[in-house]
Amino acid sequence: MKKIILLLSITICQLLTGQVLTTNRNPVGMEHNILFNAVTRYTVTQEGPAITLPGLFDGSMNAYYMAGVTPTTPTTILIEGLPGYHTQAGAWVGWTTRYLPASRFKIEGYDTYNSANVWRVIADYSAVDYVNPSFSVAIPVAGVYSKLKFTFYNGQNGNVGLSELYFIHPEATSPYSGLLVPAANNWKSVGVDLVATNSGNVGIGINTPKNKLDVNGTIHSREVKVDTQNWSDYVFKKEYDLPTLEEVEKHINEKGYLIDMPSEAEVLKDGINLGEMNVKLLQKIEELTLYMIEINKKVNELQVNNAKLMKENKIFQNNISAPETK
Repeated sequence: MKKIILLLSITICQLLTGQVLTTNRNPVGMEHNILFNAVTRYTVTQEGPAITLPGLFDGSMNAYYMAGVTPTTPTTILIEGLPGYHTQAGAWVGWTTRYLPASRFKIEGYDTYNSANVWRVIADYSAVDYVNPSFSVAIPVAGVYSKLKFTFYNGQNGNVGLSELYFIHPEATSPYSGLLVPAANNWKSVGVDLVATNSGNVGIGINTPKNKLDVNGTIHSREVKVDTQNWSDYVFKKEYDLPTLEEVEKHINEKGYLIDMPSEAEVLKDGINLGEMNVKLLQKIEELTLYMIEINKKVNELQVNNAKLMKENKIFQNNISAPETK
């Protein structure tokens, strides 16, 4: 009997302290939220009473709220461009708040699996009250959800609080993917060497990047690929108006730089666009090629005419020097 009791005790302890392994069949933590920094990774828009969108996706759980939310003036937050991974066995959608939870809301997802392309209702509390400070629900229909739509109809006296929106999708992400890299305060803490902003701009050696990547220094790369909207082969088309060399000379004398090229002052002020400048440089090379072809034709013509003149002159000289026949 003592052995049986001891065995049962050991078994109960193992059950109480044993670890439950995470799979896509049981709810996992917020670290698998694919909506981290959704405002810079996807397209997020809102209609109705507004809320601070970046704060709903930064993992901070800070509280934000919308005022004036009613069934006739709801707030809708639409997230588009989500990664096209099937939800397989499990995925969960929801929201959290520290205060003023929504009492009426609806969550929908746009399913593109097998070209279904339909909006599916994930949760619908638009006609029944909800009273908890957070909400989570498993995706009812497995699919590929490229969009999510959260609609909030009512809260406490028209006020609805939100801390975070989430889409727990183990198939589509690794833990904390999308959270650390774009977050503003993570890189700023190391000084001005590397800075990221909530707008998605990154600066190296610069505090306030204005573009997706601003670098105050030298970039060393094995290869750089630049996309461009056009190419300069239009120079070779018959309708292209090739400037004459006289026009080129006049422009240089008056302006001090080539036609269709930026001036020194413009470059020093604004820099150059590598893609645009390569197109312009090739344009000038192609124009030079046309000038050389034309000059070569004239040189060949002169050589032919010169050879003809030399031949005629030789015949003339021979006729002069030949003795008269009596």
